Amino acid sequence: MTRVLLDEMLAPAIAEQLRKAGGDAIAVSESVDLRQSTDAVLLELAATESRVLVTDNVKDFRILERAWLAQGRLHSGLVYINSKAYPMNRGRMGSIAAALLARHHANAWPEPGTSDWL
Repeated sequence: MTRVLLDEMLAPAIAEQLRKAGGDAIAVSESVDLRQSTDAVLLELAATESRVLVTDNVKDFRILERAWLAQGRLHSGLVYINSKAYPMNRGRMGSIAAALLARHHANAWPEPGTSDWL
């Protein structure tokens, strides 16, 4: 079973849905200790806990991902949310939840050190 960490901008309800489906998911916004953590801290935490990190903060995490790879470090996988496929609207979180649930059921997560797009 893949473990997942949802970045701060993602609703805790998504993590709840993944857990109800048997997944191991944490939303940063659920944890007082994790809220307002830097991106570097979140990537380190995800790697330490063997969690795939899901984010729509592509700009910052791409920089961190490249830096890790240049240092020979492997994160546990990154899933980037495509803002064109998932635009900011009322149905966004529901659509993201459905896509992540489909990945969960298919066990279709990126391998350590790699990234993928939602």
